Amino acid sequence: MDSYDEKVKRLLDGEIDESEIAADPVLASLAERIFGLTIEPITPTKPSQSTGLPEVEVVTAVTTQDSMIEVIPGATPKPLPLPQEMPGLPAIPKQEEKKSSRFLMFFGFSSLTVAAANVFGLFGFLNSQCVADKCTAEATRINWIDIHNISNEQGWSMPFPTLGIPDYVALACSIVVILIAFRKK
Repeated sequence: MDSYDEKVKRLLDGEIDESEIAADPVLASLAERIFGLTIEPITPTKPSQSTGLPEVEVVTAVTTQDSMIEVIPGATPKPLPLPQEMPGLPAIPKQEEKKSSRFLMFFGFSSLTVAAANVFGLFGFLNSQCVADKCTAEATRINWIDIHNISNEQGWSMPFPTLGIPDYVALACSIVVILIAFRKK
């Protein structure tokens, strides 16, 4: 910190001498504004310390208990209007079930049904579409991540005890859509 900032800090902490405040007009002004102190400038006692400045007239500020109110001479305050009763508010209309929540419910339940049916291999009859060399009749579940590869072995997975991440994601997303649909209702 520079010396001026240190002086202001000492002023705010109350650790500064009055003579030091009186020597600095900015600190004197701050002390008057912050603490309501009127500090007169120091007059040098020795002629060698005199700066040749004329005497300064000190005007004592008149302060009141409520010094934050500015009084403008000649201005008259306008009377405040009397409080009136609040008007009645209209009733909040009931929201009917939205079509989007019905669609979400339908979509959620149908996707959950399709995902669960795939887990148990109900779409295994589509395995006849697989024409690649590594296709097996044992793979009865559609692999959701490679559904576009249904004509080769990448589009198919092994039956029920073996579940993959796409199956878990399909089931979880279906349940989330159902929950969102019920929250919107």
